[in-house]
Amino acid sequence: MCHWTTTAVFLLILLATACTQTQPALPTAAVAAILPTATATLPPATAELLPATSTPISTATISPTVTPTATPPGCTTPGRIETGSYPSALAGESNYRIYLPPCYGENGRFYPTLYLLPGNIHSDAIWDTLGMDEAAEAAIRRGDLPPLLIVMADGGHLLNYTSGGSGSYESLILDDLIPFVEASYCAWGEPAGRAIGGLSRGGYWALEIAFRHPNHFASVGGHSAALLDTYAGADLNPEYTGLSQDLGNLRVYFDIGEDDWSITPIRQLHEAMDAANISHTWVLNPGGHDDAYWSAHVADYLRWYAALWSFDEKAYQFCDQ
Repeated sequence: MCHWTTTAVFLLILLATACTQTQPALPTAAVAAILPTATATLPPATAELLPATSTPISTATISPTVTPTATPPGCTTPGRIETGSYPSALAGESNYRIYLPPCYGENGRFYPTLYLLPGNIHSDAIWDTLGMDEAAEAAIRRGDLPPLLIVMADGGHLLNYTSGGSGSYESLILDDLIPFVEASYCAWGEPAGRAIGGLSRGGYWALEIAFRHPNHFASVGGHSAALLDTYAGADLNPEYTGLSQDLGNLRVYFDIGEDDWSITPIRQLHEAMDAANISHTWVLNPGGHDDAYWSAHVADYLRWYAALWSFDEKAYQFCDQ
């Protein structure tokens, strides 16, 4: 009887091993730990080529805290999401989605633009899923935010398997996505009109890109930024570049949940920047490293990014697109 039980257990182990697929390793074991913490059932990115498709923003599903109470005078066309793709020598066709505010283009002006990066298991759908576009729509209609564009980038191989510099996800964003957006939409193509942010692994990338190129952006946000890439050297890792680079007038925002398992490196960076008198905003909230945390704070992020941008449309130059 004992011999039969041992044989059965051995057969079960063999079967389990045969059914297990080999998974590729991320650049660092620390980054691989991000995978189990986020929801893996998000809607996939819309794999469409230009011309982009658009979907009007419904205000019916907006949470009560951001329900619109007013419509900008003379504006009745709702905001919308467009999805599409852009060419890249590094990544081939890469997906994106963009929020266009109410009555986009009707005043013939450029718009300030916020670029948002996903986590390592996410697509360009994640910020849409978290309600960023609905929060923006409601706040703009209330008159709490100036109209702005929100570009939601895709993730993929370069986000997960590179650490920074030339040929990395940094190049995809700076050399491909931003020029494409500014050539295709009425996006204010100057540093004063650009902000960049990201969540989790995307928070690492937002900080990596902006700290290395602070003259490209007005503001950068790291939302639960997972600074866990042990392959990134001192010339790339935001833990070092946030202290070694001259950030000039770049506005910097860190926020994270007090129960977030990835909190240690970003808190250390905050403390080191404090000690060095480097200006930044640090926000510690209740919560963990998950969709519920980020969704609860999208309105906070919008208010912070938009704080520099004027409500007066005459402050923006004409766009002839």
